[in-house]
Amino acid sequence: MKIPHRLINILLLITPMLASGCATIVVGSTQSLTFDSEPAGAQVTINGMPMGVTPATISIKKSDYQNAFVVFSKEGHTNQQAILHTKTSGWFWGNILIGGFFGTTTDSSTGAMLEYEPAKFFVTLPPAKASISEMTRLDYQNKVRKYILFSHQHLVSDLAKGSGEHLSSLYVLIGLTEGRQQGAIRELRTVATISESAPAFAEAVLKIFPNG
Repeated sequence: MKIPHRLINILLLITPMLASGCATIVVGSTQSLTFDSEPAGAQVTINGMPMGVTPATISIKKSDYQNAFVVFSKEGHTNQQAILHTKTSGWFWGNILIGGFFGTTTDSSTGAMLEYEPAKFFVTLPPAKASISEMTRLDYQNKVRKYILFSHQHLVSDLAKGSGEHLSSLYVLIGLTEGRQQGAIRELRTVATISESAPAFAEAVLKIFPNG
């Protein structure tokens, strides 16, 4: 029986994956994570090891940092903490179906079956001696930054449409009543267009709505 040409191409494509584990090929054993803070210049320490100063993009070997503990520190400010949460990559499950047992054991040993979520971290470091009102303001700004950072693409889409659940949640977060939303959407569209990144968009929003 003649084997179809398309089937031959598929077999040629997946054969290397069978030998080495497709999750390792597609996902890899390392992952780049982004760390930022307000103010900038905070030391990022992961499991007690200094890794860089914010803003920083750090390549992490997954097998070494599963659910690792992160500390942001800066002189004159209160330390902030975070956890590097991991989840099983979708490519790992594909690897079970395609690569079999050998592929999955390869991925387990390299950490390729894991991926960090979220892969972006932003914290606000309050002054070591801050008033209650200052702490309240910083808490509000931190929540806005985090929300925009993790919902940026959805917010941009909602702004283009003029409505959406992510945009509605932002309205609530920054304290916009229904009567003020129509005027605010024009400003938000403008800053979303000119902002080069999610953090830049967050800072622009906070300049317009600094206190909620």
